[in-house]
Amino acid sequence: MKQIIVMISMIILGIAIAGAIGSFEDTANTISQTTNQRIVSLSSDWQ
Repeated sequence: MKQIIVMISMIILGIAIAGAIGSFEDTANTISQTTNQRIVSLSSDWQ
């Protein structure tokens, strides 16, 4: 019985962690776009 409770709680924890990671998707996209723009800007400054 304890094993079933632990298994269910681990599944719930995994779903919660996946939800938290998914919520950072917009932030990660913004950071990557800003970084790409800065790299392009730096490469054009060197030319």
